[in-house]
Amino acid sequence: KNNVLFVADLHSPWILDGYLDWCKEQQERYDCGSVIFSGDILDSNSWSFHEKDADGMSVKDELYAAKKQLKEVFKMYPNAISLMGNHDLLISRKMKAAGLSQEFMKDFGDVLEAPKTWNFVHEYVKDNVKYIHGSIGNAFKRAVDSRMSHCQGHLHSQTFVQWSVSEKDAIFGLQVGAGFDRDQYAFDYAKPFPKKPIIGCGLILDKGTTPIVKIMPL
Repeated sequence: KNNVLFVADLHSPWILDGYLDWCKEQQERYDCGSVIFSGDILDSNSWSFHEKDADGMSVKDELYAAKKQLKEVFKMYPNAISLMGNHDLLISRKMKAAGLSQEFMKDFGDVLEAPKTWNFVHEYVKDNVKYIHGSIGNAFKRAVDSRMSHCQGHLHSQTFVQWSVSEKDAIFGLQVGAGFDRDQYAFDYAKPFPKKPIIGCGLILDKGTTPIVKIMPL
């Protein structure tokens, strides 16, 4: 349980074929008893604040497709921590924009029909390593600013481990990229960008002292 598999942003229902199986192989290879998802488990394309694709799925259809895909995730990983990403929080933001109390909203896990053994949190600390989705700076910047090792997702075209050593401590920032299929219409906005999503995962071993990033062969 002291070894962690850190799964990159899924953006369901657009999870890349084979990604979860590949992550499972890494979990078994490195004997990871804990699984943490980096957030943005949902894409939320059809209910985002951006322009919608007139030929894309409706809100209902996208949510149903995501829930169907996530059933396989829950089956493969029956116990997990999932960080709340900016795409996951869109439901809450939309309710605030409509002037509705959060009391009207279901628990996020209930919306996804997730097992009760899944915990959805904004941040998580294990073995003095902080896990966040990330929205300001990358994992290394967050680690240096707080002098605490950080693991995060959010920045799809970045994957690395970087260390900072002082007189008193040694900390790292571990950044994972993505686990989605960039060819889906939901990611058309990024097609002009020269940098592409890096498909991979993170592994934090030996009670938070050995960080590794793995890139999925495509």
